[in-house]
Amino acid sequence: MPMQRHATVGEAVATRRVHLGMRQRDLATAAGVSETTIRNIEAGRIGGRPTKWPLVELALRWAPGSFETLLAGDQPREIAPPAAPSPADAPWADRLPTRILDELTEHELFDSAVLDVGDDLRVIVLAVEAGRPPAGRAGRRRRVERWERVLGRLRDSAVD
Repeated sequence: MPMQRHATVGEAVATRRVHLGMRQRDLATAAGVSETTIRNIEAGRIGGRPTKWPLVELALRWAPGSFETLLAGDQPREIAPPAAPSPADAPWADRLPTRILDELTEHELFDSAVLDVGDDLRVIVLAVEAGRPPAGRAGRRRRVERWERVLGRLRDSAVD
């Protein structure tokens, strides 16, 4: 299989993961695979042993065989998430400020973090895609790098 197809699969996996608000670590945990496996898949190094593919497909809420579908140049079919209460139905949602609920409703979640600021206090940071996600791998990489710089500054200030 051409390496370009593998890169396409990797980009589709990364895009879907971000769309679902997951970090690589989250996807690895949900799929029961290593973070290295997720990094390799997203880098287009999916290899010839597809034993982990069904696990990752399920964690991404894609139908079985989605990697093969992507390799063939088609789009994977999404499957419904497991039945769970929506955030709007959760008891804590009533306590969130309207401006936070509006942001979460209007925009796609990009990433999140929980920062321990001491004295049993934590800060929850949600990054949302306020505009269209950048096209291509380079654009996505720039956005991720910017998010990591901001997150680093937040962590540094949380320690002060």
